[in-house]
Order: sequence, then C-alpha cells, then structure tokens
Amino acid sequence: MKANTAILDPYAAMIPALVDASGKAGVNPGLLLAGIGSVALLILMVVQGWAILITTVTVLYPAVHSIRAIETDGKDDDKVWLTYWMVFGLFTTAETFFGFVFYIIPYWDWLRMGFFIWLLLPNFNGAAVLYNGVIKNLLS
Repeated sequence: MKANTAILDPYAAMIPALVDASGKAGVNPGLLLAGIGSVALLILMVVQGWAILITTVTVLYPAVHSIRAIETDGKDDDKVWLTYWMVFGLFTTAETFFGFVFYIIPYWDWLRMGFFIWLLLPNFNGAAVLYNGVIKNLLS
C-alpha cells in the first residue's frame, strides 16, 4: 500500500494534522490522504452517485484523454477528441433546449449513458460516425 499511495505523500505533507496522524499510526501520509479521499468519494457516491458517474464518463474521462492527445506529437488523436467534444457540445445544447422531451423517454439516463459510451469507445468510434454521417452534412 505504501508504494501505491506514495504519489500522494507530497500533497499530504502539506497538511500537518495528516503528518502527525500518519506518524502515530506508522503509515505514510499519502495512505491517510487516500483513505480520507476514499471515504469522501463514497459519501458523494451515495448522495450524488449517478450524477458523479455521468460526469466522470462524459466529461472527466474525455478531458484526461484530450489533455494526453494535446501533448502528443500526432494529430490523429487530437481529431478524435475534438470530434467527441463537438458532438458532446451539440448534444448538451439540444438537451438544454429540448430536455423536457428527452426526459419523457423511459430510462433516458441509461440511454444517455449508453450513447456517450458508444461515442467514447474506440472500437465503435461513435463520435466520428455521428459527425461524418449527420453533423457534417448539417453544417455544410
């Protein structure tokens, strides 16, 4: 566990109470920080679980991959994530104006999650399919 949580040690070292508690417990401060973070995340998941899951899948995961794509030399991965964000933006805009229609559909949240997973997974390449098949024609 110490090796897995060592990356958090510099952040935990900024909190004197964590350093003191870790010294008394005989563990590294990063482990305590990871434990506190895990408990906080568990509480958030119980209170706002579905919203956190949706945000993680639709925003945080693509954001991390977008940052990685920006930092690489190749341009193909940039195009993949830029296409995703284009489709995401249009879908979010449509949901803002026509959300009352979408929320009438049974299991809308599950369908929305499936849609975004389809957009994200590289073996389906849903964002490119939707962009090239529909959005590109509408924009031209």
